[in-house]
Amino acid sequence: MQLIPALYDPLRFLIIELQKQLELVTLFFETGEADVAERSLARVDYIDNQHLILLNRAAAFLAETPEAESRIAVQSYEHLNQSLKTLSRQCQAIVFQAQSCRSALKILRRKAVFKALQDLTAGLEMIEPAIESESSSLAIDICRLKVHIDKRCDQQLDRLKKRLKNGQQTEMLLNASFVLRDISAMGEGLLRIGEGIISANLGQMIQIERYHSLEATLSALQLNPQQNELSIRALGETKSGCSLSGVMGTDSEGEMLAVFKEGDQAKLQEEKTGIESWHQVYPGIAPKVYSYHKNGSKAALLFEYLTGDTFERLLLDKDRKLLKKGLNTLFGTLQNIWQATQIEKHQAAHYMQQLKKRLPAIFAVHPEFELKMININGVKSHSISNLIEACATLEDGLSVPKAVYIHGDFNLDNIIYDSVEDEVNFIDLHRSDYQDYVQDLSVLMVSCYRIANFDPQVRKLIAQTMQAIYDFGADYADQIKDDSYALRMALGLSRSFLSSTRFVLDKQHAKAMHFRARYLMEQILRLSPQHLNNYQIPKEIFHD
Repeated sequence: MQLIPALYDPLRFLIIELQKQLELVTLFFETGEADVAERSLARVDYIDNQHLILLNRAAAFLAETPEAESRIAVQSYEHLNQSLKTLSRQCQAIVFQAQSCRSALKILRRKAVFKALQDLTAGLEMIEPAIESESSSLAIDICRLKVHIDKRCDQQLDRLKKRLKNGQQTEMLLNASFVLRDISAMGEGLLRIGEGIISANLGQMIQIERYHSLEATLSALQLNPQQNELSIRALGETKSGCSLSGVMGTDSEGEMLAVFKEGDQAKLQEEKTGIESWHQVYPGIAPKVYSYHKNGSKAALLFEYLTGDTFERLLLDKDRKLLKKGLNTLFGTLQNIWQATQIEKHQAAHYMQQLKKRLPAIFAVHPEFELKMININGVKSHSISNLIEACATLEDGLSVPKAVYIHGDFNLDNIIYDSVEDEVNFIDLHRSDYQDYVQDLSVLMVSCYRIANFDPQVRKLIAQTMQAIYDFGADYADQIKDDSYALRMALGLSRSFLSSTRFVLDKQHAKAMHFRARYLMEQILRLSPQHLNNYQIPKEIFHD
């Protein structure tokens, strides 16, 4: 952990004051003397003072050195500062609880309880050496103390529960139980301190379970996180609940070595399977998997870091030539994939069924979309639910002539374009399957529109990109004699426009997407049967 004297000095004083407080709490348990309890409570003022000094110095330090590395280091000190103050408050709560029922001290004078307090003392003594150490092993030892503390407290709690069933001395037993819970909570506080030191060493906040998953997956790179041979940094947000980090070796001069993804086991197993399937279907398009680790309901995946930019970055950079070059490469790659994976299967994507499942989540973010049918002077405005039902009936008669292997979550940030090699790669492949190609194209088009950047030049590029994607799909439809391309695209766009609003809090932007979804559904529902196959999506739908 980076040693910053201006911050480390008050942190050390804070640790010393907390050690004194915990020592007095232990002595109070042994003697039950009121003055010892009062002396322990008096330490709180000293601790609060050091806490405020560190906060003020942290603010001053950031004002002088606002670089990203400084912010990360300061956050680590602030995390430890807050965790230590929380421990102090828990010590205070323990004393207050024991004072209110002195008879509870008799129950708490057990070997296991004093061992738990000794573990807490040992944990505090390890903090400074762990901060100054060149490895994370001591920080891991601090985290492990929580297990010992929990075990000792749980033993006593089980005994108290049995005695409570007798219905005697309930107040005393309950007070003793509350004290034990507070001691156990202090073990949790030590865990957070250990995690904070590990996080400072790695360069990103990380919980111990995730650390162990990272440690287990890194054998492929021959790196040891305990010896601080690597650092990690966030690579952006995911909507799946998974954390995504880049792994860099300390000797790699900032070069990214791999991507570490951790989250729900089922989702990551699907992604691993998806990556492996792409290696069989179209080798080279997906990243290499280095290792996979399961840990209860969680899992971790370590895979190749792909160089290049996402298509969202290409749009936001407003480099027309590079964007056009990237799109042409993407279209050529998709054409090759689809030709290589075509199967004679009339596959229906069921866009309206997909949309129905997402309606509760959409209405939770935008309840105003859940309007019932309105009738004004004979002009009816149907509810979204009614429009979806009507479109679902129409959709039953539509299918793609030839299914192809698709990405399944074809957002702009899941496509990487390497302009040097002039090639594209796909990531986040947990939904890949044989399906209607319109599914991928409609998702990609709406992920363009969803970008919350309202620079006129960017919005113009977005509209042009959406039109280019649509035209590419129309050309492919002509090749495979797909007569219902435009209709399925309208349904796919409606599904993606509306379902994407659950990720958009800007009311105006969400309304624009909502109205486009309604417009497309209402438009195709007004078509007579003989005009269905002649339908074309109006270009205006891509423009603001």
